[in-house]
Amino acid sequence: MKFAATLSLLSTLLVSVNCRAIDLSLRQDAYPANFKPNFGDEYSVTIQKPISEVFQVLGTNEGLEKHILLSSIASDFQSLNKDSVTVQGNLEDNFVRTQPAAAEGEGLPRQGFKYKETIKIIPGLSFTDIPVNLQGTFTWDEARKISLYETSSDSSITVKKVRRFEEVDGGAATKVSEKIDGQCPFLEQPLVQLTAAKAHKEQMDLYHTLFE
Repeated sequence: MKFAATLSLLSTLLVSVNCRAIDLSLRQDAYPANFKPNFGDEYSVTIQKPISEVFQVLGTNEGLEKHILLSSIASDFQSLNKDSVTVQGNLEDNFVRTQPAAAEGEGLPRQGFKYKETIKIIPGLSFTDIPVNLQGTFTWDEARKISLYETSSDSSITVKKVRRFEEVDGGAATKVSEKIDGQCPFLEQPLVQLTAAKAHKEQMDLYHTLFE
């Protein structure tokens, strides 16, 4: 049964490689109206530093490049425009990547960025790699200690990630919790779910290195 399941998964993945250039899901102008998550992950880590220090690095644009590039599949990071955006209600309940910029001095800070992820289907066989070019925004609410990461890609993969910060151990440490919701083309879902969950945990487990 395991062998049959493996063959089935490999067949799906090979089809997804051939189809990855075809837009089977979202286009940027459809976001967030047609955002229907079909993969995701939740994870948390505790960092032995006070929340003021941890939030500055992981909750604002100060450490954005460093923490994104902790992921083994990420490369070629580039910062884009920084502005602000007006948010109705709580940041985590919103989609702000495509919203127009707020007037100067108003709203929450929002940093644009882009980078590349390389999904390896068969290690050592680079022709099976799936390169994914992502562009997005990182928005944060310092008063509530929460941030929002949103990206879309040239392979119709859209991700919304909410990051929360909580004081623990009497303020001596900080719990960082993340929840990912994403949408991808149907044929790529098994691979994207597997890769996203693995990469997410590996990346967060390295957050502490940014404070050493």
